Formats: sequence, C-alpha cells, structure tokens
Amino acid sequence: MKHTNHKWGRYERNSIWKSYAMNKVQKYFEHKDYSKYDLFQEAPCKYCGQLMLKAQYQDIQPDKDYSWTIDYIDGNLSNNALENLQPAHPWCYNNK
Repeated sequence: MKHTNHKWGRYERNSIWKSYAMNKVQKYFEHKDYSKYDLFQEAPCKYCGQLMLKAQYQDIQPDKDYSWTIDYIDGNLSNNALENLQPAHPWCYNNK
C-alpha cells in the first residue's frame, strides 16, 4: 500500500468523507443512481463504484469488504488539502 506518515484523526477522516459525499460523489457518478446510499455512512468508491462504509476505515477495521483509506487525487502524498483527498478502497487505491 502507498503510505504516508500522516495519521488521520477522527475529525480529519470525517471531513474527508463529508467532502467526498457532499462534493464529489455527484460529480463522479452523475449518470448513476447514488441516491440509494446514505452518504453520511456509505458511498461508492470512485474507482470501482462498489460500496465503502464510513465505519470501516482501514486503520481501524483493516481488510474488511467495505474498507476505505485516504486517496490522494493528484498522487502527491504531501498534498493534504481537503480538495485533494477522498476515500477509496485500499485495493483500488493501490492499483490506480
């Protein structure tokens, strides 16, 4: 897995998830029915479209079916701007 030394706190993880749910899901999935998701608790992965659960953050519940980690959109692991961060499955993030 691509790693950064940054440890994400609960507030940061919540901010990243909320930003994704409120600002990016509609953009990425504009032609899909994402209304079936409770975006405060679950969301589709940008890369595969499959379910991620907010409660299954990788560092807390690793290797679960719906786990997620922090994805750096531009690939720059030092760019921690909220606009550059989003949740993604660990296996999708590693294969992007």
